[in-house]
Amino acid sequence: MIVVAIVSVLSLLAVVGYRKLITTSHVTEATGMVQNIRIAQEAYHSETQQYAGVNGEANLGVVVNDYYPGQPVYQQLMGWGGAGTSAGSVPWTALPVQVDGPVLFGYASIAGTAGTPVNGGVPLPLDGTSQLTVPASPPTDWYVIQAEGDLDNIPGFATDTIVYGLSITNQIFVVREGQ
Repeated sequence: MIVVAIVSVLSLLAVVGYRKLITTSHVTEATGMVQNIRIAQEAYHSETQQYAGVNGEANLGVVVNDYYPGQPVYQQLMGWGGAGTSAGSVPWTALPVQVDGPVLFGYASIAGTAGTPVNGGVPLPLDGTSQLTVPASPPTDWYVIQAEGDLDNIPGFATDTIVYGLSITNQIFVVREGQ
C-alpha cells in the first residue's frame, strides 16, 4: 500500500508538471508572435511613417471581437495567412509577419499618432485588481499588440491568457498564464 501511495503522489506531480510545461509552451507561442508583430510594426513604420492599425476596435482590453486569424477557441489551431477579417484601415497582410505554423491565440493591434491617447485613454487590465497605465499622450507614434487565448477551457471564461506588447516599452506583459 505504501508503494501504491508513493506512485500515486509521484504520478500526480508528473501530471501537474506536464500541464504546466504545455501551458508555458503555448504562452511562448504568444510572446513570440507578439515579438514578430512588433518587428513587423517597426518595418511598416519605417516605410510609411505610421504604425498599422489593423483592428476596427478603438481600444483593447475591453472587448475585442476582431482577432486575427480568428476568435481563440480551446485547443483549436488557426492558420495564419489570407486576407483576414480585419476591420481596420490597414489589412493584416500589410504587416510582414512570419509564422511557423497554425496558432492557438488570436491577435489584435491598434495604433495611433503622437499626442493621441494610447488605447483611447483606457488602461489595459493586467488581472482582476491591477491595470497597465500608459502615458495619456505620448510624444511619439504608438501601437499596442494583444494576444488572447483559451488554454484551459474553464467554463465561464471565454479566454484566460492575454499577452500585451507596446511600442512605448520593451516589456511583454502576460496576464493569467493558464489560470
